[in-house]
Amino acid sequence: MKVTGLNRTLRQLEQAGAAAGDMKDLMHQIGESVIERARPAVPRGKSGKLARSLRAGRGKTKAVVRAGGARVPYAGVIHYGWPAHHIRPQPFYLTAMQAAQTQILDQLNQGISDLLEKADLK
Repeated sequence: MKVTGLNRTLRQLEQAGAAAGDMKDLMHQIGESVIERARPAVPRGKSGKLARSLRAGRGKTKAVVRAGGARVPYAGVIHYGWPAHHIRPQPFYLTAMQAAQTQILDQLNQGISDLLEKADLK
């Protein structure tokens, strides 16, 4: 999901005195809310490693969600599918993001308002 003008807004906030760490925390919270919705939709194998590998990053201008890693290299194949091997896509992140779209925008709006207040810009 892309929010037009968000990068510019966040950069202006930072220039005006908002702490970069606070912006990272806001983006992390947004990523966590997507993960919260995605986790129940993740296909469960015997180990449950894929569901446990979901995590949110701490970007300053974007919310990043990740799945997989060295011990779970198949995360992308499960999410996007692999037609040549007859593996159908199971887009748990995409579905969660679409379901949480209103919540994400509300969190973003509230978070930016909080950053403005904290920096005495509101």
